[in-house]
Amino acid sequence: VLKLTVFKGDDEPFVMEIPKYRLPSAKLIWHTVSNQSMMYLKKAGTFILMASVLIWFASNYPKHLEVAEQYAEKIELASEQKQDAQVANFEKELALYNLEHSYLGIIGKASEPFFAPLGFDWKMAVALETGLAAKEVVVATLGILYGMGDAQDESSKGLIVQIRKNISFASAVAFILFVMIYLPCLAASMVFMREAGGWKYLAYLFVFTTTTAWVLAFLGYHLTLMIT
Repeated sequence: VLKLTVFKGDDEPFVMEIPKYRLPSAKLIWHTVSNQSMMYLKKAGTFILMASVLIWFASNYPKHLEVAEQYAEKIELASEQKQDAQVANFEKELALYNLEHSYLGIIGKASEPFFAPLGFDWKMAVALETGLAAKEVVVATLGILYGMGDAQDESSKGLIVQIRKNISFASAVAFILFVMIYLPCLAASMVFMREAGGWKYLAYLFVFTTTTAWVLAFLGYHLTLMIT
C-alpha cells in the first residue's frame, strides 16, 4: 500500500562497499559507543523526557487530597492492627481511584466510544494510552485498574484471573492486535521523527499505525465473535 501511494516510482540503485572485517580495538569500540550514545541523547532524549513527563503528569494529577487523607487514616489504622492484607487492599484502591480520576483516566473515558466497536472498555483504553510511553507499561496499568497494584507482569496469576473475568476472549484478541500494531514506544517514535525530518512525519506515523491497528483489531474482534 505504501509503495503504491507514498513511495511511488522506480527504486533507486543502492550500492555499498563492504569493508574488511578486523578485530576492533578498545579505543574504536569506546569511540563508536560513546558517539552513538551522544547522538541518541541529542536526537531523542529531550523529546522522550518531555513526553514521559507529560504522561506521568496526566496519570498522577489532579491530586485528590481529601480521598488520600481518608485512605491514609485507613492504612494507618490497619497497620496498627497489623492487618497487612487490608493495608495492601487500601493502597490498591487508592492507586485505582487516583488513576481513574486523573487527567489520563478522564481522557480514557472520553475515548471509550472510539474503542467500543473493538470491545474495549475505558480501562483498556487507558492502558493503551499509557502504552504510548512504553508498551510494557500496558500490563502494569491493567494491574492498577483491576485493583492488583502496579507490580504486575504477564505471569501474575491474580491479574490473569481478573482479566478473564472482565475481558472477553474476542476483546482480548482485538486488544493484542491493537497493541502489536499501534504507535511504537516514545524512543522509537522520536527517533523516527528526527530521522524523517519533522513533526508531520510523527503525526503521519500516529495516524497510520492507529488506523491500521483499529481496522485489524475490529476485524479480529468480529471474526472471533463469529467463530466462538
